[in-house]
Amino acid sequence: MTSLGRRRLCQLLACAALPLQAQPTTGPPSLGVAGFLLLAQPGQLSLSDSEGRLLKRWPVADAQGRTGSVRALLSLPSRRSVAVLLEGLAELWEISLDPAAEPLYRGLVHDYRMGEGLAEPGYLGLRRTPLARPLSQLRQLGREDWLLGQQGPDAVVVHLNVRRPIAVLPAVDIAQARLIERGGRLVLALDSAEPPRLMDIRRWQPLP
Repeated sequence: MTSLGRRRLCQLLACAALPLQAQPTTGPPSLGVAGFLLLAQPGQLSLSDSEGRLLKRWPVADAQGRTGSVRALLSLPSRRSVAVLLEGLAELWEISLDPAAEPLYRGLVHDYRMGEGLAEPGYLGLRRTPLARPLSQLRQLGREDWLLGQQGPDAVVVHLNVRRPIAVLPAVDIAQARLIERGGRLVLALDSAEPPRLMDIRRWQPLP
């Protein structure tokens, strides 16, 4: 492994040692990040600047108009965004706080590079990831373009760039999952047993 590869591996393991987790909290969830304040209230989520000026408000409803509530908020610093865990809705939200965020396209677009379809501003835009069932917990491990969510007894891996789940991990408690190094690469340890069950995070296949 090159020195650059070792350095990158150490950075990811450092992230894994300090996992971020979004779980239910007492009172309305709120999050202060990058000079903004996100505050969940009944039926809505609002964003204000550091001086208290309201910048945007989102009704807490899925793409079909079904209403719910905000369960927790999770900061994603490297993406300059916030993940929103919803109560009672089979969606995961991501809100970009990056003024240079690329436009959002709804529905199917033949070629986004050609600017096809109706675009919405990416900055403070709402990216929806549809799910089979609501999530009860949300966790970040190492890299921020995918998150681990708890869906009943199973874990799901949600890829934020493609906005869909890419793997289901049966009978996994995400609170016990952690990134570890094996043979010069990172793998996901699914439990605290010794030896733990291991998952290849490139193909999302169990390792022997």
